[in-house]
Amino acid sequence: MKARKKLISSAARLFHAKGYHNTSVRDILDASSVFRNNFYYHFESKEQLGFEVLGRRMRWWYEYVVAPSLDNRELHPLQRVNVLLDRVRTIGCSRAGESGCPFGNLAQEMSYSHEAFRQALSDFFRNIAERLTHCFDEGKRTGHFLKDLPSAEVAVFAIAVIQGSFLLRKTHRDAAIFEKNIEMLRHMFGRWTVSGEHCADMKGAHG
Repeated sequence: MKARKKLISSAARLFHAKGYHNTSVRDILDASSVFRNNFYYHFESKEQLGFEVLGRRMRWWYEYVVAPSLDNRELHPLQRVNVLLDRVRTIGCSRAGESGCPFGNLAQEMSYSHEAFRQALSDFFRNIAERLTHCFDEGKRTGHFLKDLPSAEVAVFAIAVIQGSFLLRKTHRDAAIFEKNIEMLRHMFGRWTVSGEHCADMKGAHG
């Protein structure tokens, strides 16, 4: 199992930095110091390893980003949105953020060449958008967000902004761009809060 973990860890780093197609099995073996026969003992193909890496990244995202924010019932909806933005900002401004979003990178690379990867990524992004939509809808019921907030449209737009910010972060190698975009998104959400008190909460919860 130690070899399996090393293969997954090495493949995750290489896929993120170089892309799936530009990473060979030989690259993964060299990076992990695992022999070829061990690779094929644990995985039938690079594709199978790729889905294992993707699944683990998705589980990490849910555990680190979604569970403490959108799924955290101890917070009211406005606080959940703030924590979501805080978590995303931390990732985007980190050293790992220099390589872009692993989900966005893979979607750009694979969506027209591998239907199974495309579908898995589509389901992932839709799931995040739906959870954010539900959070907005709950916030409208509890009085934290204005009733005219178009929940589903804003949720999809937010994901588009985040993905675009990862792309610019990667292209310009500038974490400040990512941080500014997230704060602009926070400001936009704040315009749909009910009162000045909630606007202050929107600005101050992450400080």
